Amino acid sequence: MTTPLPVAARPTRRWLYAFGAVGPLLYLAALLPAPLLFALAFAGAYAAELVLPRLAPGLTLQLTRAGLGATTRELLRDGAVPILLLRDGGYSPTAVVIVAVLLLAVSALRGAACAALRLLATLRRLPLPTRNLDLSALRLPAAPPRWLPGAEQPELRLLSAPAVAGILLDVAIGARVATIVGFAVSLTLGVALTAVAGVQLLRHRFLADERRLRAEVLRQIREYRPEVLLYFSIGPGTGTTYQVDTWLDTLARLGRRAMILVRERPHVTQIGPTALPIVCVPGGPDVMDLDLPDLRAVLYPGNVGKNIHMLRRNGVRHVFIAHGDSDKSASTNPFTRAYDQVWVAGPAGRDRYRVAGAAVRDESIVEVGRPQVDAVHTGPPAGPFTVLYAPTWEGWADDLAVSSLATMGPRIVRTLLGVRPQLRVIYKPHPLTGYLDPATRRAHRAIVELLARDTEARRTSPAWAATVAAEEPVRAATRERLASLGRLLDDASAGGSLLSRLLGNPWADNTTHAAAHGRPDEQRVAGLVAAQRVRCAAFWASGGSWAHRVVTGPWPDLYSCFNETHLMIADISAVVSDFLAADKPYVVCNLDGVTEKAFRARHTAARGGHVLAPGDLDGLADLVNAARTPAGDLFADERAATRTYLLGPDTPTAITRWRGALEALIARPYGGLDGTRAQGADDQGAAKVTFTFS
Repeated sequence: MTTPLPVAARPTRRWLYAFGAVGPLLYLAALLPAPLLFALAFAGAYAAELVLPRLAPGLTLQLTRAGLGATTRELLRDGAVPILLLRDGGYSPTAVVIVAVLLLAVSALRGAACAALRLLATLRRLPLPTRNLDLSALRLPAAPPRWLPGAEQPELRLLSAPAVAGILLDVAIGARVATIVGFAVSLTLGVALTAVAGVQLLRHRFLADERRLRAEVLRQIREYRPEVLLYFSIGPGTGTTYQVDTWLDTLARLGRRAMILVRERPHVTQIGPTALPIVCVPGGPDVMDLDLPDLRAVLYPGNVGKNIHMLRRNGVRHVFIAHGDSDKSASTNPFTRAYDQVWVAGPAGRDRYRVAGAAVRDESIVEVGRPQVDAVHTGPPAGPFTVLYAPTWEGWADDLAVSSLATMGPRIVRTLLGVRPQLRVIYKPHPLTGYLDPATRRAHRAIVELLARDTEARRTSPAWAATVAAEEPVRAATRERLASLGRLLDDASAGGSLLSRLLGNPWADNTTHAAAHGRPDEQRVAGLVAAQRVRCAAFWASGGSWAHRVVTGPWPDLYSCFNETHLMIADISAVVSDFLAADKPYVVCNLDGVTEKAFRARHTAARGGHVLAPGDLDGLADLVNAARTPAGDLFADERAATRTYLLGPDTPTAITRWRGALEALIARPYGGLDGTRAQGADDQGAAKVTFTFS
């Protein structure tokens, strides 16, 4: 499962122009009259309805804003048919009127079916979507049949296609029966769709009782009695839950009843495999009114505006845990003073707040390590020399714009491809790469194309022929294994919703998943997690030692990429901090426009690795070749010290420190170390408050 980059605005405009050209062409063909041209234009209009919304997702919204919604487009399209018949002369005026009335009847049936299907989708939109909560008492109805289209599916807009096809056949060969059969098919389909949708509405009518649905979800939450809550919000259009996924294993090992609360509906099914209950509470007032008597601590992986709805809860400890340890300005956001405690990995996290003057009290900062890096292997891996390029994303604001992708990315990759002896490149951009900046999207696409071309050139090169041939049997077997694991995980995990959508099932909704993923099954989840690890291994084996790899989805995960890597090139981000656990050389891109010495002083993570400014790219090849040998690892000692400074000591383990910090927090009487909230009155003055995530 991959996370697609947002579609650029310019291609959407091109599709919009192409879409707009079909209408005038259709009416021109009707007025001439030119039946063959009319048929081609009509087929083009139908094809556009089916294909363009998928190729350019923003197109439908732009057309609707322009007053050209689905119904208007259908009436305009079908309205050209009577004009063609009048101009052709094969139909009497009375027959043309009858055809026009029948086309309107088909359109009315489509409208009725759409209204019923839209209401059905509304009923299936649970007020509080859940996962791993047993809602069997509600007797949630099974999903409608897969062949029943959703109200917004483009296929439903083609209800008049049989009738129009019959008319055009009649015009071409004079077979009036074709018109009759065509209208019979269109009208029958319209009646059948409306009837089936009506029956489904009757089956779902009790879902209109939102009070009952809410009450049952809240009852299940109270019965579970969560003690720890991970609170998460991010724009649903991002298509990623990486901030939660990075903490799933840690939450499961805390020894306390933990639950995940999200604010956006899509995230319920996007979060990775877990047995922890997940509930979506979209409304701010509903969050504030939640009855959670056993709740002791709320953990926040990101600083976002919606956090305020939970932060107003008294009697609960609020902890900012972030989703990574980095030198970005987001790691010292002054809003973090709103929390009772701020948990950081090592001493560097504490010092960042002190240096930044973020008004976060030192006694409210707790060093807990990074449990995630337990999955990172130390030392160089077997196999070909591999360089990981893992740039961060463009960021919400100028002070977060530390991505090398648009500025240096394609040049870095071209340089790596020119290194001799040849090496393998793994490219893993941040999940939000290209979300805001067109230049970053272009750089991303350029890198993907560079790696694809070079991989194909290697596959067909005589120099690699022996390696390719020797590895092909293993690659074929692992590709088959990879496909099998993909089907297993997509079907068995909550992420299967993506597969359902790809297969055209419009009813893979929250109701379907709440029913299918109700009672949590620890063994099943453990099996999925194990299958995910096997899937990662199969991914690497399926590519061959000579092939570059592009990783844009949630798997293979970042730590799996670390374990395949000899040298990493990255930006100032949590990626560098976590990579220190691998004890391998790395390069940090310097976009600050300052000297290397000043850059190292400003960014802790850069102290254990090489620094690469845009003007230093000519020396990148020599740097990479030097890193192939232990003698070329010039920063081994600095890297060890930097690792301890950023991630904390190796003992006690991070998960032990996490548990200790949580138990100490829960055991303490509410009010913090000195009897006041950590964000209480301070004499440092008001700091600028921003909401962001990295």
